[in-house]
Amino acid sequence: MSKVLFLYLNAFSVTGGIEKFNSSFLKALQELSNEETMNAQAFSMYDTETNEKYFSKTKFKGFSGNRILFVLSSVLHSFRNNTIILGHINLALVGWLIKRINPKTKIILIAHGIEVWETQTSLKKRILKEADFIWCVSNFTKNKMITSNSFVNPNKAFIFPNTIDDYFIFPLNFSKPDYLLNRYKISPTKKIILTITRLSSSEKYKGYENVLQGLSKINNSSIKYILGGKADEKEKQRVETLIKEYGLEDKVSLIGFIKDEELTDHYLLADAFVMPSKGEGFGIVFIEAMACGCKVIAGNKDGSVDALQNGALGKLINPDSVEELETAIKETLADTQHNALELQQKVMTAFGFPVFKNRLKQYLSA
Repeated sequence: MSKVLFLYLNAFSVTGGIEKFNSSFLKALQELSNEETMNAQAFSMYDTETNEKYFSKTKFKGFSGNRILFVLSSVLHSFRNNTIILGHINLALVGWLIKRINPKTKIILIAHGIEVWETQTSLKKRILKEADFIWCVSNFTKNKMITSNSFVNPNKAFIFPNTIDDYFIFPLNFSKPDYLLNRYKISPTKKIILTITRLSSSEKYKGYENVLQGLSKINNSSIKYILGGKADEKEKQRVETLIKEYGLEDKVSLIGFIKDEELTDHYLLADAFVMPSKGEGFGIVFIEAMACGCKVIAGNKDGSVDALQNGALGKLINPDSVEELETAIKETLADTQHNALELQQKVMTAFGFPVFKNRLKQYLSA
């Protein structure tokens, strides 16, 4: 039986796309272990404890940021496992040490996005060269990584897309929730566009400022833009300034962090989910929105292309073109032929958790 050690940064102590991937990956490992397909353990550099809905505490160890202890324990436990999965290239040192001590150990690196898009040096370059396999969450990430790092053997890079959390609440009907319309004081006749993302002053690639600019050019009083997500104070002030400059005070609502139990309802509230980002390795938020039957507009210069299956599931635009975005918003809101249930089913077929878990099983048995 294959013995697998999954080494990762965060899954439960921080919220984000990579963390969502990690929690689903842990759940898939746990279920495959329960089915006796493998025997999996997991070490986290930053998590203190596991969430047992996803992974058993008996096979888990969290190091709460103690990097030295994490590295030493990972190397020592590698002797008990024949496969080591690195959840991020920032764990290159651990993988490199394990390869030095026991070259026969299979090392698998998961490549998410911007962390591998640029030319790598030092230990990160070594692990890209020496890893037995690199699992990339999108074709975009794979191609960008290989283009920037010509020493990477493309034959060892495989696509391992993100998934929708197995505990995600999938709607059975697609009506707009009354309690959210009431909370945000929105008329049911309004056309609502939605963005959910982290508003960070250090990550200015999500494209919501272009959405604001595009809205300022659309002469339609029936449109409401809801921008949700945790924001740092600097970025919140910048966005509020833009809203005033564009005269959008009546059209835009900054609603802050959205609780997991209300996430599905916010997607249902929207007529379109819009995020013309330029830095997504994949974009879990897109497949979550589409799993709720919501039409999606995304950028065509990052991993969003994979999440939207090259435009088959939603509309892809040049994220740098406010004019394209403006046109896409108008066309999407005017579309009356949309079938929410059909979109949900397509997304589940492509990115549902059972597909994710089965892919993991196949890849580990190769």
